[in-house]
Amino acid sequence: MAKFHFIGIKGAGMSSLACLLHDYGHEVRGSDVLDYFFTMKKLEKRNILMLPFSVSNIDKSYIIIVGNAFLDNEEHLLAKELGCEIYTYYEYLGILSKRFNSIGITGSHGKTTTTNLIRQILEYKDNINYLIGDGQGGGNSDTDLFVFEACEYRRHFLYYFPKMAVITNLDFDHPDYYKDIYDVRDAFVDYINQSEIIVYNGDDELLKTIIPKNKKTISFGLNPKNEFYAENISNDANYTSFDLYYNSKYKTNIKIPTFGIHSVYNALAAISATWQFIGNIEIIKDRLFKYIKSERRFQEKLLSNNQIIINDYAHHPKEIKATIEAAMCKYPFKKIIVYFQPHTYTRTITFLKEFGESLSQANKVYLREIFSSAREHNQIISINDLGKIIDKSQVINDNSYVDEFQKYKEAVIIFMGAGDIDRNYDYYLDAIENKK
Repeated sequence: MAKFHFIGIKGAGMSSLACLLHDYGHEVRGSDVLDYFFTMKKLEKRNILMLPFSVSNIDKSYIIIVGNAFLDNEEHLLAKELGCEIYTYYEYLGILSKRFNSIGITGSHGKTTTTNLIRQILEYKDNINYLIGDGQGGGNSDTDLFVFEACEYRRHFLYYFPKMAVITNLDFDHPDYYKDIYDVRDAFVDYINQSEIIVYNGDDELLKTIIPKNKKTISFGLNPKNEFYAENISNDANYTSFDLYYNSKYKTNIKIPTFGIHSVYNALAAISATWQFIGNIEIIKDRLFKYIKSERRFQEKLLSNNQIIINDYAHHPKEIKATIEAAMCKYPFKKIIVYFQPHTYTRTITFLKEFGESLSQANKVYLREIFSSAREHNQIISINDLGKIIDKSQVINDNSYVDEFQKYKEAVIIFMGAGDIDRNYDYYLDAIENKK
């Protein structure tokens, strides 16, 4: 058994890794800021010690895992001075990807949900090792299977060497690092070259051009030319349904409790990956039917005032479009109200026009000030710049949204973004249910 200290343990990936190592039997503790984060629930459940940052936390007997946001903070500097064994989050995840029979899920959109789908399908018998970007992580020393989310940001996924790479799609994002879509493409080429088996979206035209011919590949999509494809897509109030085909042969009808075309692609990716391990479509079908959603991914709550509130992580224009369309698909006769908080100045200024177009699908748009990255020191754009291009949008940066939103009787209200908009969701939920 090893001892681990996490610098920045409340981060989504860091908390997931801490939970995995704890479940594997290691001693785990960590430090972070005092603020409350949703990831703490999983850590508290395991009684993992969370400390405030202090040099007194550093002990040479611990392996140090440092989060990207806290490189060279006081703890990290002392750990280096003492000669501790130190890894960044992505360096240690790379070690695990080589140690296990691993499946690394990447893509510009849909990584978290697809990783969770694959994990839940493969756990039809017993727990596996997994790490998901919504703060979920777990370990089981009785299996060598490891399912993990492989983020492409700053090419961090090039530290990973999964046996199987699952690629949901390829799009331009993270403009603070990537120069353009072709820079993103080149990073994905390198990631693919580090994997043995490639499961990929065969409907993604750019992604198709970089799939090698000298590796085992499995394609999925809506086009019948793919190995796994869907037809006859429909939905009711609770499920999206589609007919599943494999190599042009009908297999079964799939039902999944998620909505929108993007959710069909996520399900197809999960089916294509897990088929290689299970080969029993009835097991896969049952697990998809019982799927439990990821944190902050279209998380719904029916309030006592008959409003439906949704907590969603969408932060790219295409993700926003997909989330709003999913809400419209599930609730075709309800007004869709969006409260959006952009994530990072660079993403907001790069996709300003696209943000405006995607958000304009909603019946009414409310905006909250941009959640900047710790790496951004200059405010190069304001939320008011986005507000100017969305008709009848309104900026609310205080708690007056609580009274404002209550005028939308029986509407769907989506709290959307990758920053801390989930706190506003929680505050509104508490205000309505407990009549603050």
